[in-house]
Amino acid sequence: FSDLPRPEREKGTLNTLKDFFKGVVVTFKCKPFVKLCAATFLIFNGFMLASAFSAYVIFFYVYGGSETLDIAYSKGGTLLGWFGSISSVCTFCVIFLVTWISTKIGKRTTFLIAISLSIIGYALKWVGYNPTHPYLLLIAAPFIAFGLGSLFTLVNSMVADVCDLDELNTGRRREGTFGAIYWWMVKLGLAITSLISGILLNVSGFNVKLGLNQTAETLLRMRLFDIGIPIITSLVAIFIIMTFSITEKRAYQIRTQVERRREERRREERRKEARRIEEERRREERRKGERRRV
Repeated sequence: FSDLPRPEREKGTLNTLKDFFKGVVVTFKCKPFVKLCAATFLIFNGFMLASAFSAYVIFFYVYGGSETLDIAYSKGGTLLGWFGSISSVCTFCVIFLVTWISTKIGKRTTFLIAISLSIIGYALKWVGYNPTHPYLLLIAAPFIAFGLGSLFTLVNSMVADVCDLDELNTGRRREGTFGAIYWWMVKLGLAITSLISGILLNVSGFNVKLGLNQTAETLLRMRLFDIGIPIITSLVAIFIIMTFSITEKRAYQIRTQVERRREERRREERRKEARRIEEERRREERRKGERRRV
């Protein structure tokens, strides 16, 4: 460690902040990364908006004919529990499935297929919200699981490809900045979703005082928000990912170039080190020669 080069300047708080914000600006100039952020924002927050309405639709539409609100909550809670449990198990399986498929046909193509399947799942909820047969809703769960199951599995790997592209273009490795901005964007989306879901609930005309006697227009709007929003956001995300320029073939080409450039740097560092050692050896020989003459 004593031989490591000293930094050109002392970091300090101000310089650290400058480097951070400079890195953020450079990161947002990377179009493939911005596309991944946009797709994640749309898919994840579309799913979260749908989740916010699902409970209302189940309680007040599917079980709206119950004798009391407590009975609707009890039956609806059981259905939500089964739906959530099946979705969790299916999501776990989807993670392994999309990982395997992506090694065969590429991450981008796998992502497009998985999100398309999740759109089918959202559409099936329209049939699944059936007051006569409420457990038809469970049919949609395996399809919807392809959304989140593929999202953070594949997109995080695609972000790694973006990091390779960024290193090729800038000569720096900045996984930390990419990761920080990506997850900041996810958390920002959660905050925005919480706000929008409350606004949309008011737009639907929901009135808590009416209990199970919500109007037909309100129930229709809630179902349209629950099903329509994630379908629309997923379709937009599919279009964005279709324009994502880093295909599987190009990702390997970029990685090869990055490795080649790293090897060239290592060779140059080894040459510099060899020259430094040779110079030290010559200086030492000169010092020995001077001591002999003295």
